[in-house]
Amino acid sequence: MTERAAIRSSFSRAATRYASAAGLQRVVCDRLLELLPDRSARLVLDLGCGTGFASTGLHERFPEAMQCAVDFSLGMLRVHEQGDRSARICADAHRLPLASASADVLFSSLMLQWCDLPVALAECRRVLRGGGHMCFSTVLHGTLAEIDEAFAGLDAHRHTVSFPAIEVLAAALTDSGFAVDLMRSETHVEYFTDARALLQSNRDIGASHVPDGARRALLGRAALRQVCNRLEARREELGVPLTYQLAWVVARASSGDRN
Repeated sequence: MTERAAIRSSFSRAATRYASAAGLQRVVCDRLLELLPDRSARLVLDLGCGTGFASTGLHERFPEAMQCAVDFSLGMLRVHEQGDRSARICADAHRLPLASASADVLFSSLMLQWCDLPVALAECRRVLRGGGHMCFSTVLHGTLAEIDEAFAGLDAHRHTVSFPAIEVLAAALTDSGFAVDLMRSETHVEYFTDARALLQSNRDIGASHVPDGARRALLGRAALRQVCNRLEARREELGVPLTYQLAWVVARASSGDRN
C-alpha cells in the first residue's frame, strides 16, 4: 500500500466517528469561512471536505455558484452531511480531475498538512483562474509537540507528521504562484481527561497515520505506559494538554499563465 493510500484508508476508517470527535476542526473551519473573499464565483471547490463542515457556509456565501466537495476518502464522502447540494468528487489533491483555470474559489480546511505541500499547491494553482482565491487553514511546526516528546527515545520512528514552519508555508505559496493577502497564526491547546483519551482522539479523526518513518508494529505495553506517564506529567488544571499551531491563509492566484 502506498503512503497516500494508507492515509486515505486511515481517514475512511475514521469517517463514521469523525464528526463527533472533530470539535477543533469545526472551530477552525468556521473561522476560515469568515475569511472568504467578497467576490462572485461560478465554481467553488471544497478541497478535503471531510464530512461536510463547510458545506452550509459555502452555499450561503456563494448561493449561485456550482460547488464541488472533493475528498480522497470515499468513506468521508459517504457520510457527507445530508441535504448538501454539492457535487462530490473522490480525488487526491495531488492530482485533481478538473480543468485548468476552472475554479474561482478553492476552500480547504486542515487538509494541506497531509499533502506534499509544493505538489498540492501547484495543483491548486493550476485549477484556479488567474485572480482566483485559495482560502485554507493548516497546522504548523510545533503541533502535537506533546506526542513527539512523549515518544522521544522509545524508538527510532516518527509518531506525528512533519509540519512546516510558517516561513516555509509562505515561501511555498509564492513559489507556486500565489500572492498572500492574509496569513494569521495562533496557538490552540486542547485538554483531555487522561493520556489515553488524548491518543484516542488523534485516532478518531484519522490523524494518527504518519507518512514517513512511522512505526508499523504495535507499541509494547511497557512503552505505551511510559508514553502515557509522560503525557500525564504535563497535566494542568484543565486536563492533559495537546498543542496545535494553526494558520489561516487567504491567497490570490497570480494572473500569469502557469499551466
